[in-house]
Amino acid sequence: MNPARVVFPGFWFGESSLAAAKAAARRGVGGFCVYGGTSAQVSRFAEQMQEASGHGRLLLCAEMDDNLSEVISDAPALPDNFSLGADPDADTAYRKGLLTARMARSAGVDWLLGPVVDTGYQSPAFSENPLTVSRLAGDFAAGVANAGALNCVKYFPGVSGILKTPAQLEDCEFVPYKHMFRRCDGIMLSDMVFANLDPSRRAMMSSRIIRDLLKKRLNYKGCIVGAPLFKSRIKNEAAAALQMIHCGVDFILSPRSAEPVLDAVERACDKAELTDEVIRAISCHEMLSGKVASSHAAAFGRKEAFEAALHF
Repeated sequence: MNPARVVFPGFWFGESSLAAAKAAARRGVGGFCVYGGTSAQVSRFAEQMQEASGHGRLLLCAEMDDNLSEVISDAPALPDNFSLGADPDADTAYRKGLLTARMARSAGVDWLLGPVVDTGYQSPAFSENPLTVSRLAGDFAAGVANAGALNCVKYFPGVSGILKTPAQLEDCEFVPYKHMFRRCDGIMLSDMVFANLDPSRRAMMSSRIIRDLLKKRLNYKGCIVGAPLFKSRIKNEAAAALQMIHCGVDFILSPRSAEPVLDAVERACDKAELTDEVIRAISCHEMLSGKVASSHAAAFGRKEAFEAALHF
C-alpha cells in the first residue's frame, strides 16, 4: 500500500521543477494536474513522469471548467458550455466531449476534471435548468468516454446553491449529480462553505456533506476528488489534506507544495490512522487506470485531434 497514491501534484510549465516532479513520481503519486503547457510540452511531461514512476500507471489530469485551452495553451477553444444549452437536442455537447478528450489523450492526458454540472446563468454552467444540465452533461461525458478518457463532474453540492436550503438544493442542484452518478468517473467537491449544510467547514472538508449527504443519503459510491488546494488559499495544506481524507475524499489535487502533504499522509498511514481510506483511494485509482488502459477508443495524433477541434 503506497499512501502517496492519493496525491496529485500540480505541474505549472515554466514555474515547477521537473526534478521535483520526477521525485514525486518515483515516490508513487497517483498522477499530476498540468497547467499552462503546450500540447507538445504536456505530452513530453507525461512520458517523463510515466518513465520515472515505478508504481504503475499515472493519471494526468486537465483541471478545466469549460475548455481544454484553460490548461493546454495551444488547444483550440470550443463553444462554451452555456451556449450549448440553447439547443439541448443537438449533439454539440457530445461532440465537445469527444473532441476535447481526443485532444487531451493525444497530449498524454487521461482525465478531464470536468464538466461543471452546477446550474447557473453563465459559463461554465450548461443551463439554469437542472434537467437541461443533466442531459448535456450526460452527452458530454458520453463523448469523453467514447474517446477513451475519464470525466469528473463538479462542484458538489453545487455552487449556485450556496445560500439555498437543503430542500431547495434537492429540487435543483442535486438533480444533475444524481443523474450522473453512474456515468461519472469522479465527483469534485466545492471548496466553499454551505451554511445550510455545514456552517463550520468547506464542503471538501465536511463529513456532513461528504459522508452523511453524498455517500449515505444520496448513495453515491464512486470516486471523490477535492478541489485543487492551491486555489483554495488554505494555509496549512497538509492538515487540510488529512481532514479531507478522513471525511472520504479519495484524491488530493494540486497543493502549492506537494512534499509536506505527502509527508503528512505517509506519517498518518504509519500510525494506522488512514488505512481504510487509503486502501479505498488506491482501489479507485486502480479502477480508473484499468478503465483507461482497457479502452478500445482509437488513438489520435496531436495534429489530427487539434485540427478536428478547429472544425467543430
